[in-house]
Amino acid sequence: MALNDMNELKNKMDNFNLSTYQIKICSNMKKIRKELYLKYKNSNKNDKNPYSAQSVSELLNISYEYYKRLESFDKTKPISLKLLIKVLILFDKPIADFFKQKTLTVTIS
Repeated sequence: MALNDMNELKNKMDNFNLSTYQIKICSNMKKIRKELYLKYKNSNKNDKNPYSAQSVSELLNISYEYYKRLESFDKTKPISLKLLIKVLILFDKPIADFFKQKTLTVTIS
């Protein structure tokens, strides 16, 4: 990892956009939840899936509507640090997974 000088760091801070990070976090939260949902569904066919949006909202002690707004990134309802930490614990994922850039998969047939 290269170290930045003061001007480079100042430039990074001047160009900081919170929404960019919130969009990444929320879209990855949805992606991770859906992956967990399918994984659980394939191995526990008869049990209630704890990774449905409804179940996750109950486990986080927030309304289903609020949770769905988080997953779709509603600027008026940004995710709090406390809620993000609860999601990390619930999904058992490292925080870095929530900052990953979306990758586009192209299938050629």
